[in-house]
Amino acid sequence: MFEMYDLRNNFMYYSDFYISAKAKSFSDASRKHNISSSSLCRSVAKLEEMLDLKLIKTTNKGFDLTLDGERLYKKLDEFFSNIDIFSAKNLSSNLDITLTIGTTRNIADYILGNYLNKFSKIYPNVKINIYTDNATTLNEYLINHKIDILIDYLPHINYSEKFDLEIQPIAQYSTCFACSKRYYEKIKDEVKSLSDLSNYTLVVSGSSRRRQMLDEVLQRNNIKLNPTHLMPDSKLMADYIKENDYIGYFIEDEIKEYDLMKINLKEEMPINPIGIIYSKKSINHIARDFVNTIIKN
Repeated sequence: MFEMYDLRNNFMYYSDFYISAKAKSFSDASRKHNISSSSLCRSVAKLEEMLDLKLIKTTNKGFDLTLDGERLYKKLDEFFSNIDIFSAKNLSSNLDITLTIGTTRNIADYILGNYLNKFSKIYPNVKINIYTDNATTLNEYLINHKIDILIDYLPHINYSEKFDLEIQPIAQYSTCFACSKRYYEKIKDEVKSLSDLSNYTLVVSGSSRRRQMLDEVLQRNNIKLNPTHLMPDSKLMADYIKENDYIGYFIEDEIKEYDLMKINLKEEMPINPIGIIYSKKSINHIARDFVNTIIKN
């Protein structure tokens, strides 16, 4: 009697019988699957011995299946014909799958949309959940498997050795200080360096890797700035400084979008690399495909 226990322990013999029976020829199956004819023949003979059944009868053109061989072939055909549902694309179209991504609000607002749009065209039935929070919380989510993927500024808090994380850079953005066009006309001749900014009201992001990189530049230049307003994202900062005589800290590419004016300073401003971080061991196939989509973008 054919049982799954037999298949688990003797999968090769059943597989070789199946591909041979499907081709109705050892030589044809050999060419198609790059397995020697003699190996296929031995597997079928071993299976017949194990089951104590005659499965094939030789003919001038190859072989035919016996009645028992036909019965076994039908069982195996039903099994092997359904294996392809485990491909990534078929899984995403047939099962209820959710991709969970963690990132900062600024990255979500400014960068993530293009990646999501491209991915959704390939996997339209995959549900997507986005979690935005500070870097420390997002890292905890990642190492505790509450999110599949983290997209954040680099260098990342290095959990890679302890938690076996993969970190791949995907983009980088220059930063700058900016203000409203109206206010720029008032201060353009007065603000030439980072130290000059100490005389103005500053608006920056709160606890973030972008803010940390700015602080590192200030420290290297022995400059102290005391921003009085901390905001969670660039859009809110832009709306705020346009209504007030304040200066904000942005990704340079955002300036045109928010209708602001860049303030050129003599110091070299930080370049913010952005990367995708995920567990090498526990990443699922949908998350893996999302990673590949971003890397190829």
